[in-house]
Amino acid sequence: MDIFQIQYFLELKKHEHMSITADLLNISQPALSRSIAALEAELGIQLFDRIGKRIKLNRNGEEFAKYAEKALRILNYGVSAAKKVHYEITGQITILCYAYAPLLSQCLASYARLNPYVQFTISQFMLGEALKRAEKPDFIFCTSRTAHAYGQEQFWVSESLLEESYVLAAPVSLLPPEPGKTSVSLADLKEYPFITLTHNSIFFRDATFSLCQDAGFFVKSPFQTDSYDTLLDLVRQGLGLAILPASCIPYLMAPESDVSIYTLEGCSHRHTLSMLRQRKASMTEASQDFWEFVLDFYRLPKDERE
Repeated sequence: MDIFQIQYFLELKKHEHMSITADLLNISQPALSRSIAALEAELGIQLFDRIGKRIKLNRNGEEFAKYAEKALRILNYGVSAAKKVHYEITGQITILCYAYAPLLSQCLASYARLNPYVQFTISQFMLGEALKRAEKPDFIFCTSRTAHAYGQEQFWVSESLLEESYVLAAPVSLLPPEPGKTSVSLADLKEYPFITLTHNSIFFRDATFSLCQDAGFFVKSPFQTDSYDTLLDLVRQGLGLAILPASCIPYLMAPESDVSIYTLEGCSHRHTLSMLRQRKASMTEASQDFWEFVLDFYRLPKDERE
């Protein structure tokens, strides 16, 4: 008897369906059947009754499941306890994102590999509003122009992580590419539809509106959304242009995407991503450790501020 047989048995107990359970376990149905048959042979009893093509946990299985679940739970506690000896940092960290959340993914992945027992809750836009009302987050990920205002009013501390340019994402069905053309003037695009973000708070404002006004026109926006992922998909579907920070482009360009990327002529505006933290006196051990990692990840100097 091995741990995989116990795990497979308990999963099959929940679903009482061979093919569904095999799919959820990411193994073949014959492999699952062989594992359960071997477990029953070792125990000398049947754990499931076969009724045509269906299976149902029988009384033997119900009794065995009580101890199997307990054994697996104790083993998991042991694994956790052993790892905590090695990984000193544990706890929970909450991040509200008023910029595209996947832009943090590399930093988060690198930290998680070193500290697998720190749990993260990452909320975007309106999901974050409800969370903010319930409990103060550990960090806020946003743009610098909103970060400074909020930080001063709510006693947060802001740190700029990186600076980047804005680019134009244009479906080729709306803006056919021209050989050698890599930049566009926004003033030439006043008749085109733009996909924009609706959320407007002290944390976030879509730069599309101000950039187009600077170019001399008001945006025509037939589609507005409070989701970056929806915005990117609407662009991929050819429903409008979008002004995006350059770091969003890898998340826009799928193999089937038919979208061109242009720099914006004469655009001096820069998109600066920032992280807001609580005062150090209010930070948990986990959030302080993560903050030091973030600074190192983005090659920033040590933060001596309170």
